[in-house]
Amino acid sequence: MPIVTIEFDNEKVKKQDIENLSNGVRNIVQDATKIEDVPVYANSSQIKVGISSIEIFVQMSAHKIKDEQNLFDSIKQKISEWKKKNKFTHSINLTFIPMNWKIEIGI
Repeated sequence: MPIVTIEFDNEKVKKQDIENLSNGVRNIVQDATKIEDVPVYANSSQIKVGISSIEIFVQMSAHKIKDEQNLFDSIKQKISEWKKKNKFTHSINLTFIPMNWKIEIGI
C-alpha cells in the first residue's frame, strides 16, 4: 500500500487547506496506483528551519511499481490539475520514494 506524508508550514498554510489537499492527494494516489488502501499523514513540525510551505512524500512498495517515471508523472500531473481546479495557490514539492520494505498489518 502507498503511504502519503505531507509536511507543511502551519504559519503559511491553513489547516483547512491541508485537509482538502490530504483528501485530494489520497484520491489521486488511489487513482494512479489502483490501490484503495492509501493512508495520509499530515504534520507540521514544531521547529522549522528553511522549510518549504508544503512537501508531499509518497512511499510505495517498489515491487508494485511497473513504470516508476510514468507513475510519478501521473501523480504530479493530477496534483497540478487538482491545484488549478481547487484554486490552491501554495507551492508543493513532491517526492516519490519506491521502498523495499516488509509490512505486517494488524499484529
